[in-house]
Amino acid sequence: MSSEKIDRIVGVPVLFKAEHLQKTGSFKVRGALNSAILAKQENAKGVIAHSSGNHGQALAWAAQKIGLSCQIVVPKNAPISKIDGMKEYKTDLVFCESTVIDRERVCAEQSKKLGYHFVNPYDCESMINGHASIGFEILDQVGDQIDSIFVSIGGGGLASSLAFLIGNLRPDISVILVEPESKKLSNLLENRIPCPVDTLETIADGVRVAHVGTLCEPILRNYCSGNVVSVKEEEIKEAMKLIWTRMKQRVEPSAALAFAGVLYHKPAHLTRPLVMLCGGNVDLDYVI
Repeated sequence: MSSEKIDRIVGVPVLFKAEHLQKTGSFKVRGALNSAILAKQENAKGVIAHSSGNHGQALAWAAQKIGLSCQIVVPKNAPISKIDGMKEYKTDLVFCESTVIDRERVCAEQSKKLGYHFVNPYDCESMINGHASIGFEILDQVGDQIDSIFVSIGGGGLASSLAFLIGNLRPDISVILVEPESKKLSNLLENRIPCPVDTLETIADGVRVAHVGTLCEPILRNYCSGNVVSVKEEEIKEAMKLIWTRMKQRVEPSAALAFAGVLYHKPAHLTRPLVMLCGGNVDLDYVI
């Protein structure tokens, strides 16, 4: 997608990868379907994950499609729209406190109790590999039109997938990681100092996890050190308003985060950016 108005505001042509229009409303369905298929091939009783919404919806849909049982551990502060989305796919929901530690603890307990295969939202080879299909599509469709990809960074599954694929196939294209400013990812990648908290306070609920996965970290350090952009909360809100009003696309704050990186912090030498609109599962409190 593109918008002449946004091109004028940014000062360069901007392309948008519309993963918010993907099945279940986010890119997560790619890795989730790959993971569920592999779990079924290994004769798993079912699949289980912890999620604030997008990963849970994607895994629930994938499990339903291929005939696997599914349970999702959901933090109590997850958006109602995403909770409702998970319920629509007939998955079993278990609620927990909002910290990452609680999510992981409850999920591990339930996985052991049920004998279900755990699918990590981001620190998981089958998820990372499934997301790589996005990179192939970008290169096939607009690879000759872009010099950079701006992607929101949470746990790092999508970001590391793109970084590895693009870094090997098209190293001339920069993968730029866009974070809420409290994440301080550069300190981890360049100085190996992790974020001091587990959960971020940000409107972008899909990237509230403060730490990237252990599989993702070395990939991001190798391909994206020096390519991290930090964004303020007001900048996320303004970027989302612009996409809603000018492009008429109802993206969620985690998707607007990537655009905020272009809108407010794009390095001058990058003149053909692509923005990854990672999801569109918006809480109705935004519009009602």
